[in-house]
Amino acid sequence: MIITGGVVGAISIALAAKTLVDTSSVPPPPKPYDVAMYEVYSALIPNTEESWLNRLIDPPPQEVLIRTETLAFQNSGINGAYGPSPEGRLVPEQRLKQGVDSAIADYLKRNTTILELQRKFNLPNYDLFTASEQRSINKGDASGGAFQEKPHGYERWIELSSVGFNQDQTVAVVYFVETRGSFWKAGYRMLQKRGGKWRLLANRVFSDVVS
Repeated sequence: MIITGGVVGAISIALAAKTLVDTSSVPPPPKPYDVAMYEVYSALIPNTEESWLNRLIDPPPQEVLIRTETLAFQNSGINGAYGPSPEGRLVPEQRLKQGVDSAIADYLKRNTTILELQRKFNLPNYDLFTASEQRSINKGDASGGAFQEKPHGYERWIELSSVGFNQDQTVAVVYFVETRGSFWKAGYRMLQKRGGKWRLLANRVFSDVVS
């Protein structure tokens, strides 16, 4: 059998194209945890609303204060609004359930300890505050002066848990508490990494706590 050069070339191109497609479908290797978690935070904080309509009607201020200490099972946050577990509170599409379940398992392991967040957020305008600073303000304690000296104009405060990931870091689970004036809400969020960017996933149940 004689195979011409044109046929060989066509076969080579087809094989190369298949290899390219197969390679491109493989997710990149996981990043170090302290890099990946700030990517998730930086994607979540600009807007924690799952509903695009709510995001349109009531866009949050982009300037935000972020609490240094992460929320954990033994640390319920300033408002005492930390939920006990994401299990049963996160219901994704069926095709994403395995990834979300894996991220929840990682979340449960990581949130037994408190982390101290650093200035590694990719956000245009934010500052950090500690729980002790906020408690001092609430009690009218003069020692809270350091908190008062932070930049003015912040109408929004955020508290965050540690982030749980699935094995290949394509799905993430995180808990947050957001305070805006006298209003606050708290809840779990699921995110998926698509096209190199973290995006909110729709939750099929409403489990936020609002006050």
